[in-house]
Amino acid sequence: MKLDTRQFSLEAYEGLTEVKERLTKELSEDYCKRASSLVQGLTAYISTWGLHRLSGDMKKFLNGTGSDTKYKGIVYQVFLNRLKTFSNGNFDPNNESTLIQLPLREYTVLNRLSIQLAKEWSFWAVAVLGEAKE
Repeated sequence: MKLDTRQFSLEAYEGLTEVKERLTKELSEDYCKRASSLVQGLTAYISTWGLHRLSGDMKKFLNGTGSDTKYKGIVYQVFLNRLKTFSNGNFDPNNESTLIQLPLREYTVLNRLSIQLAKEWSFWAVAVLGEAKE
């Protein structure tokens, strides 16, 4: 199967636009620059820890009480939801056990696809969310 690289760009751009809208609505626009920094580290995070950990962290950050961590949950949630749609994946982004229980080959392919998508998100992060700030 050949993938059109423009689809990755479109998916990343739309996903980051969704992140920006949610952050602005639920928290404040100030969190966009922090999110930009987080997005730029997403490839390394997935490469090191995998999608199942990303899903677990998403839940932890979304359920946290501080806005300083909630923005991370929003970024991870949008990324996982967009990945599910983009890949037609057989997993629930809100349930890390569905990722853990995937057959190894399916999980590996999904993980590889997510790394490619995360690279594209990283490319578009500054254009959509602004210059990274931590």
